[in-house]
This record gives sequence, C-alpha cells and structure tokens, in this order.
Amino acid sequence: MNRWWWLTIGFVCWMAIGFAAFGGRESRVDSESAQTAGRAGRIVSLAPSLTEILFALGLDEEIVGVTLFSDYPPAAAKKPKVGSFWKPNIEAVVAARPDLVITLGFAQHRSLADRLERIGYNCLTVDVEKVSDLFRVIVEIGAASGTQGRAEDLAGGIKNKLQALSDLIGTEEKVRVLWIVQRQPLRVAGRDTFVNEMIELAGGENAIGTTIHKYPPIGAEQIIASRAEVIIEPAMGQEDLNLQRRQAFKYWSKFGNLPAVGNDRICVISGDTVSRLGPRLYDGAETIARCLRPHLFED
Repeated sequence: MNRWWWLTIGFVCWMAIGFAAFGGRESRVDSESAQTAGRAGRIVSLAPSLTEILFALGLDEEIVGVTLFSDYPPAAAKKPKVGSFWKPNIEAVVAARPDLVITLGFAQHRSLADRLERIGYNCLTVDVEKVSDLFRVIVEIGAASGTQGRAEDLAGGIKNKLQALSDLIGTEEKVRVLWIVQRQPLRVAGRDTFVNEMIELAGGENAIGTTIHKYPPIGAEQIIASRAEVIIEPAMGQEDLNLQRRQAFKYWSKFGNLPAVGNDRICVISGDTVSRLGPRLYDGAETIARCLRPHLFED
C-alpha cells in the first residue's frame, strides 16, 4: 500500500510542477489552432523593419506586439507597444503571450532573446545589414512563422523588380551621389552601408570614398572634393517636404562650385522608404533612381 501511496504522491507532484512551469503560458493554448495550421499564433516584433516583413507576409493578425516607431503599414502603429527598438521591455513582451519573438542580432536584442529563451519563449534572431541579408531573413521568418511559400514569393518579387530597374538603367554612366544623413554637424552615408547598396541599385556611385565610419562627419573640403552630381537628403520626420527642400537649397547654395548645386540637382525625399532595409527596398531604390535619372521615368 505504501508503495502505491508514494507513486500517487509522485504523480501529483509531477503534474503540479508541469502546471507551474507551463500553466501561465496561455498563448500556447490560445493559439493552438494557428499552430496546428503551421503558423505562429502570436508574434512580437522588436524592430520596425521586421514588423514590415511580417505585414508583407500577411501576418498582421498574428502580430501582438511591436516597438515604438513601427508605423508602416499604418496598421502597425495601432499594435500594442513593447518598448523601444534600443530598449525593449521584457515584461511587456511576456505580457503579450507570444509564440514567437523576432529580434535583431545586436547586443540589446540578443540579451533579451537569451532571457526569454531561458524562461521558455521561442525566439528568432536575425541579422539584416546588407541587401543580401534581407532576402535570406525574409525566408527565415517565413519558415519560422509558417509562411514559407509567401516568403519565397516576396523575396523573388523584390528581386524581379530590382532586375527590371537595372534593365531600365542599362549601361548609363554612374551618377556621383552625396547622401546627407544630417547637416548639423554634416554627416554622410559611407560605402559600408545598405544606403550605399541602394545608391548602386539605382545606378549611382557614392561620391564619398572609403571611410572608417559608416556614417562619417565631413567638412567643406571633402564636400568639394566629392564632385557630387546629385545631393540626396532624406527628409526628417513628417515636416513639409517643400519647406525642407527650400531649406536644403539655401544651405547648399554656398557650395556653388559643386556640380549638384550648380545644376540644381538637390533632392529631398521622404525618409520613410529609404531608412529601413525591408520589403520596400525596391521603392527606395526607385525613389533614388528618379533623382538620378528623371528622364527614364517621364512616362
């Protein structure tokens, strides 16, 4: 009798431990039907670019948490917030009861992913620094979320559009581009950046040579030496683009010997499509191409 008594007690304790460990993870039960269908039921995204990928994969209903400034598409801005890009809130992430948390590979995100995984949450950490990374990451997220087919179609569609843009540009001579990150102090995009890749996809060449920093500060001498044929400034915030264009022309007027200034080739564009390496990569490349070769888009 004692033997069966102790076996019964052991079974009850085992069940209690299992409930304590997993009973609070309601998302596993709530999202059971989605999991059965092969899709993650509840997803938290810790970067605006990752949020855009999820929406592009048709996972808008599954997204239960995003970081601040996840504002595209517009529906993303209405999603519950789980902290900022640089400082995600682990309590808010846990409260969202996610089946999948997608993070980037830098220190703050890796630290958070490690903590979440230690308490049983499923995390996918990806690195998106270059254009080639984007296509790989789209497929990785598709595999993790059960949208493999759609992910492959998305990546392939972007590649096809970029190829069509390349065919349109053809063998025309590259245009020298000075990409302004900020004016005070003056800082530009260097060559070891995805911005540089977008310039090249648009048929341009970065007017700044090799630099130590990705986004180096530069002075008047370097500006003149760049011989830039086009200056591109992504607009800051949601301010009036026409106002920012007038401010840009006024600022650059002191560099009258620069070809871009002498030929009025100063473009102030919406920063939204060129600030994130995500599904709108083609839109960003085309926007740049329109600045470099407007004649190709007259029709």
